[in-house]
Amino acid sequence: MPICHDFHLHSSFSADSDAAPASMIERAVALGLNGMCFTEHLDLDCPPEGPDFALDLDAYFPEIDRLKQRYRGQIRIGTGLEFGMQRPHAAYFQGLVRSHPFDFVIGSVHFIDGKDPYYPSFFEKKSEEEAYADYFREVRALLDLYPDFDTLGHLDYIVRYGPNQNRFYSYARYADVIDPVLRHLISHGKCLEVNSAGLKYGLGETNPARDVLRRYRELGGELLTVGSDAHAPEHLAYDFPVVLNMLLDLDFHYYTVFSERNAEMLRL
Repeated sequence: MPICHDFHLHSSFSADSDAAPASMIERAVALGLNGMCFTEHLDLDCPPEGPDFALDLDAYFPEIDRLKQRYRGQIRIGTGLEFGMQRPHAAYFQGLVRSHPFDFVIGSVHFIDGKDPYYPSFFEKKSEEEAYADYFREVRALLDLYPDFDTLGHLDYIVRYGPNQNRFYSYARYADVIDPVLRHLISHGKCLEVNSAGLKYGLGETNPARDVLRRYRELGGELLTVGSDAHAPEHLAYDFPVVLNMLLDLDFHYYTVFSERNAEMLRL
């Protein structure tokens, strides 16, 4: 069956998108999707060279609720969050997700030591290999501080922006720092996101890469969410047929969607 739900997307509620929420929904309806979830950015202590990834929750919830009513019967719409895991803010974010009516929560790692790998300056004082390995180690450390999220977003996010992107990157090269992340997710019943934006960025791979997903399956991992990471309507459900074929080839049988933080497994 096709993948008919996009559970990672952004609108103008996120600092890096100008898309009206209704325009994202209209595109999803036109694509024939059954469901979608807005997962707006919220990061604290953002690097000064980038945007401020604040989120106006007082405006966000009423607007998405209004759109849920407007498009009732056409598509299932979720209210979600993508928060940036950082060591100083674990208590804040864990309190936030437990006190607000999110349908779905992505935990992602965007900044390391207050720096964003989106900017070349992130890589100035270390080799690409050191930077990638440090990133995976930090992801694993942060998982111990953040017990409350539904899926780990774009595990190898850093590879999108490395000096050589994924030219020298492989699961095998970083297995010793990736495996502990995968094992933690499996043992704690958390999902791993399959993010198709890596295909959009020209990597020829999802985030995480195919071989990381293969290893996740070998270790017994079954819980996946699928998202495009779209920031504009034209990128919704980006290359989902490619994602579907890859997952079936890797012997995955289901993907997961959420409502009121409750998981539902859908057959691929």
